[in-house]
Amino acid sequence: MTSERQHPDALSLIELLQLLRNIVHTTSIPPVQQLQIMQIISEILQASATTTHFPLPGRDMQEIRGQNHVKRALEVAAAGKHNILLIGPHGSGKMLLARTIPSLLPKSASGVYPFRAPHHSIDEKAFIGTAKPISPGELTLAHEGVLLLENIAAFKPPLIAVLRQAVEEHIVTITHRKKSMQFPANFLLVATLEPCPCGFYGKQESKCMCSPEEIAQYMRQAQAVIDSCFDIRVEVRYVGEDILSKLPEEDSAHIRHRVEMAREVQQHRFKDTHFHVNAELGPIDEIQRYCTIDKPGEKLLKTAQQQLHLSAQQVLRIQKVARTIADLTKSQLIAADHIAESIQYQLPLK
Repeated sequence: MTSERQHPDALSLIELLQLLRNIVHTTSIPPVQQLQIMQIISEILQASATTTHFPLPGRDMQEIRGQNHVKRALEVAAAGKHNILLIGPHGSGKMLLARTIPSLLPKSASGVYPFRAPHHSIDEKAFIGTAKPISPGELTLAHEGVLLLENIAAFKPPLIAVLRQAVEEHIVTITHRKKSMQFPANFLLVATLEPCPCGFYGKQESKCMCSPEEIAQYMRQAQAVIDSCFDIRVEVRYVGEDILSKLPEEDSAHIRHRVEMAREVQQHRFKDTHFHVNAELGPIDEIQRYCTIDKPGEKLLKTAQQQLHLSAQQVLRIQKVARTIADLTKSQLIAADHIAESIQYQLPLK
């Protein structure tokens, strides 16, 4: 949900969150514990607001210190409507970062984007929808908005199977008594993933208890949805104590301005087609037509394909995301630095 046209109660929660942050920062509590406390308070306020049907608006990027590589990936995702996966240990700030996406999207005509964040315990009917009675599920309720899934590996396989269909076809098909019904489901998917079953791999303060075999099996199970659903995947690393001492950084409004300019470039490019954003480019001929790369960029992509053993699907995604990165600079050609950044979003997760 965007910050415009919010219910007064939602705004009062923002003010309360700011007040609590100021109080916590004046205490003698260690910085790391301060950050953890504020994350817990934020989630409590979000849950409270959701139960009253007035969820907190998209979190502002300025609230987050550091994590510049993740912020950049979120900007690219918003600009091209690329599905994005954030992977990192407990306490790294994945959900806080993910909740900034609504504040980065271009302003909508209604002022509000659908924003759905179902829990992994949701039942199949609520997630997918039902044909009798006709009732849309979370995938359709997120249509033309944002679907946020926390720890996507925890969702049941049947839900993941339908999610993959929705991502690929932008529809949800429900069968009832040999008859099929289709619901629209074109959304921006933002998801998080724990790096291991216990969720602490990569966090210095908490020791991961998972064996290498358990981690490998866990990642293999998640790999199918990762490969089929996400144009961008980025690691969210745990930050140290100095994070609270850093000065405020760029706010969502400035980033959204760049996103809006990139969307305008795409609207002009696709004005005579059925496309709207770069993420919708599919077959190879479409990508080759609209993703023109300069000679150094072509050489870099070919080298990366050979040395990193990239699949054909990864190469096409690199080109699509690089097209969006170039659009953010209003460059007609995709250059080598655009390709280099895009490659980073396809590298194997550690």
